[in-house]
Amino acid sequence: MTSSEKGFSLIELMMAAFLTVGLMGAVFALMNQNQNVFVAESGVTDMNQNLRTVDDLLTRDVQSAGMGMSRINGSFAAIFYTNGANGSPDTIMIINGDPFAPEAEVTDRAGGSAELFCMPPPDVTVTGNGSNQTMTYLDEGGNPKPIYKDSATTGIHYICYDDTNAMIFDLTKDGQIVGNGASARLKLQHNPTSSLNPPSVFGSLLDTQEPDYANAQISVLGSLIAYRLNQQTDELERTEDLQNWYTVAQGVTNFQIEYRVVSRDNTGQIVEQVTSAPTDRRAIRAVIFTISAKTADFDPSDKAYRVAVQKFEAAPRNFNLLNNNNLSSNTKSTWQF
Repeated sequence: MTSSEKGFSLIELMMAAFLTVGLMGAVFALMNQNQNVFVAESGVTDMNQNLRTVDDLLTRDVQSAGMGMSRINGSFAAIFYTNGANGSPDTIMIINGDPFAPEAEVTDRAGGSAELFCMPPPDVTVTGNGSNQTMTYLDEGGNPKPIYKDSATTGIHYICYDDTNAMIFDLTKDGQIVGNGASARLKLQHNPTSSLNPPSVFGSLLDTQEPDYANAQISVLGSLIAYRLNQQTDELERTEDLQNWYTVAQGVTNFQIEYRVVSRDNTGQIVEQVTSAPTDRRAIRAVIFTISAKTADFDPSDKAYRVAVQKFEAAPRNFNLLNNNNLSSNTKSTWQF
């Protein structure tokens, strides 16, 4: 090497190395910070999406409460509840009938509760005679569908209900039209010992009696929708039969429900109240949900951990419709309780 050739000194190399390491450290620190922000925002997005999903499901289910279970003098009080003690999560159950299946008005009960006699629904087509009768109705697609057949054959469940109480049963024989003309009746036979009382199974403390069979109707059961919070997994669960539960949202830490109810005071004025335990389910006009949630995949000590509380209200569309008219009126005669 000649004297005119020059290189980097050890100090210069060390300074360059320190600068490179420092720059790389700053870049990685910035990337790590951005990664943490991305992970945190992803968790928040998932949490918000869970809440939106629950909002949509609960609103839809509450709005459809009592679907397919209309009555001449009112509608079935289709919402049942349990109130969690000391701030524990609440639960809610919503009963629906098949909106396309005809409904039968009960006229009498006989045979130790094993036989129910009803007015034959006009939408049912009957073919055959005697014990060989076949009954059908048109489903949502306009196709004939069997009704009032032995439940062991069709798997169809039925619900007998008045304004507040309900009982689910299965037919043990095919239904029959007995009598002629104005005296014709639809005879339905079931096993009363295997009937299911939905509020009792659900755990409700209200309206667990049998319906008034002298003032009841029979519909094809649609669904038994219910929601509960699994506190072991922080998952909100939903069912449509009170047996098979599935998760609809993760990271839910609390599930509280209130009810907007209306009534008349002694002067005839409308009184509105929000309560978590309404004693008269027929007076419910809206359901108010408060849901607490967290980012499901983070520990509370993690910087990405977030919490949120969502509150929203849903009003049933089919619930007690004939008793839900003229809320702004002060005339007692417009109210039926």
